Parts: sequence; structure tokens; C-alpha cells
Amino acid sequence: MLIRWLIIIIVGFFIFRLLRRLFASPKLPDRKSPREIQDEMVQDPVCKVYLPKRQANVLKSPKGVYYYFCSTQCREKFIKEVKNRGSA
Repeated sequence: MLIRWLIIIIVGFFIFRLLRRLFASPKLPDRKSPREIQDEMVQDPVCKVYLPKRQANVLKSPKGVYYYFCSTQCREKFIKEVKNRGSA
């Protein structure tokens, strides 16, 4: 009699697990909060420092190339160097 109850409990447990797995809502991929998303790192062409893209000073060339700078001083230095190369 005890063995019969033990078998019923074990079979019931496995049926429960199977039904739970069949009717469970599918898991969605983990979404990261905005704080957890890492920003893309870019390099300043003048001083070679890496910084997050969202913090950089951006300069777009007429050809559509984007340059990222750590400060306005580096940006101005880059502009002067490009003008000097173009006039030489």
C-alpha cells in the first residue's frame, strides 16, 4: 500500500512538472537597463585618448566622416592641422 502511494506521488510530480513546462510563458531575453548598456568607445585623433562616444565633441567632415574629440581644444587643434595640410 505504501509503495502504491509513493508511485502515485512520483508520477504526479512528473506530470506536474511537464504541465508547468508546457504552459509556462516563454522567457524573454534579458533586457539591460540604460545604465547597464555600455557606450561605444571612440579615440580622439589628436591626443589618442579613448572616451565614451556620448561624451565626445563631434566634428563631421564634408566627406561625411565623423571625428570625436575629448575637448574643444583638441578639436580646434585638429581643424588647424587639417587647414595647414590643405594649404601646404
